[in-house]
Amino acid sequence: MAFCNRVRFGLLLLIFIIPFTNLRGQDPVFSQVFFNPTMLNPSYAGAGKEIRLGIIYRNQWTMIDMPYSTFGVSYDRLLFSSSASKNSIRPRSLFSGKSGIGFNIISDVEGKGVFSRNTIDLIYSYGIQPAYNAHVRFGLQTSAIFRTRGFSGLVFPDMINTAGDVVGSSDAVGYTTWNYDIALGIAGDYDNFYGGFAVHHLLQPVEASFTGGSAYIPRKYTFHLGADFNLYKWRRFKEVLLFSPNVIYIQQLNFNQLNIGFYLSKNWAVAGIWLRENLSLSSHSFIVTLGYADDVFRMGYSYDFSIMRYGLRGLPTSSHEVTLGWNFEYKRGKKKFRYIKCPKF
Repeated sequence: MAFCNRVRFGLLLLIFIIPFTNLRGQDPVFSQVFFNPTMLNPSYAGAGKEIRLGIIYRNQWTMIDMPYSTFGVSYDRLLFSSSASKNSIRPRSLFSGKSGIGFNIISDVEGKGVFSRNTIDLIYSYGIQPAYNAHVRFGLQTSAIFRTRGFSGLVFPDMINTAGDVVGSSDAVGYTTWNYDIALGIAGDYDNFYGGFAVHHLLQPVEASFTGGSAYIPRKYTFHLGADFNLYKWRRFKEVLLFSPNVIYIQQLNFNQLNIGFYLSKNWAVAGIWLRENLSLSSHSFIVTLGYADDVFRMGYSYDFSIMRYGLRGLPTSSHEVTLGWNFEYKRGKKKFRYIKCPKF
């Protein structure tokens, strides 16, 4: 059965790649979009009240023979200069608690290594405070993209005898290409509300080139808006039950996606429910998230399942996502700064 799936994959590869002269790629999509917020919007670099390190793993369509696997690492923090110390008489520089830096490393593997894309993002952000209860940050991201094709794992028609057995081995040689890219973003908050806008793949880098055409990554536009409400606000004691509704809209060429959901947070426990809707109404995905988050450590799990046009598809379209994160305090004595509100997952 595995060999049959590989045959189909090889044939589909030939059918869909060779004849067309203008192909386009798309980005991997995470369910816990705010866990590593710099992957959503580069403006979030340094926007948290702690130094953040996060690891995320996603296994998509687990029941097929060649699932998609995505792994990501992110890190971000504010920059402080030596002139920002309390007793310094020197003027504050650009790096006096307004600038942030970060990086993302994302590895997306398709078809058990037949295709893989590794991306390294370097991010710089700068924040301003136009009002006491408002904060805005601007982000710039530069990326290096490495795309690998490993054809040795494919089974081609000339490797199958009349009895249907696979004989011989493929002499197709894989190769690696690389390209660079730029992304821009803006994010901010006002009172209980927060949101932002980001544009990725400004340079529309070439994903692959072949005789008669090329495949490239089209620009991706992301708009996100959310709010935090304490449902225990009118209680006598200072308890917090945080309700965080969010909306995320993504457009990449003809692909449109709307994510609508909310989180409930109390003490260290976080739970969320999301609907991910393809605006063509051909598929509907539901996401359930459970997490633990304290001042130092974060851990989350989410499960996706889809309802396609012809009914429930369940396990064949399910995805699992696991996240681990650590928060590190800035050194004591640093000047207090304003951070952008953002869900933990």
